[in-house]
Amino acid sequence: MGASQGQRREETLLALLERLAQAERALLTRQAYHLGLTTLQAQLLMHLSERPQGVVSLAELLSLTPATVSEALSSLEGKGLLFRTKDPKDGRRWILQPTEDGLHLIQALKSYSDPLLQALQGVPNREGLLLGLMELLAELVRQGTVPETGLCLTCRYLRREEGFFCSLLRLALTPLDLRLACPDHTPA
Repeated sequence: MGASQGQRREETLLALLERLAQAERALLTRQAYHLGLTTLQAQLLMHLSERPQGVVSLAELLSLTPATVSEALSSLEGKGLLFRTKDPKDGRRWILQPTEDGLHLIQALKSYSDPLLQALQGVPNREGLLLGLMELLAELVRQGTVPETGLCLTCRYLRREEGFFCSLLRLALTPLDLRLACPDHTPA
């Protein structure tokens, strides 16, 4: 394949990722609005359901200012959807977690992805697609382009010997077991 064909393929892949991201965002925005939330509030709730964290790390993850994230989090707290606890590693910081009501709302929020999940059923080699996209994200993390989120592929405990193995949990993993936001993650 010539350089121009390879470049066209990569440009097409990037354009495709952009369109899929737009579709996903539109679906989330509609569902969030239906449930009385902004898109940002919905994103924050979903991220916090995967991995409790603080304002600064959430702001970094979403490429927003801490002030913007703090305002959205305060609104979620005011609605009774989040609570704060002191960070056990740093008593000056707070860790945010969804309340029971927040967890129920997250379940309702997650239905936004039903059309995407239905469309995925027709995609051949979903495991290969999953692993390829995880590898893309892992490389962006390694480059410092996107912040670390707890991705198994960037964890010091992940071993790649005849598949995947988590040396912390002492557990063999399939690509479907790999997490995007592992609470036990330690950067490699």
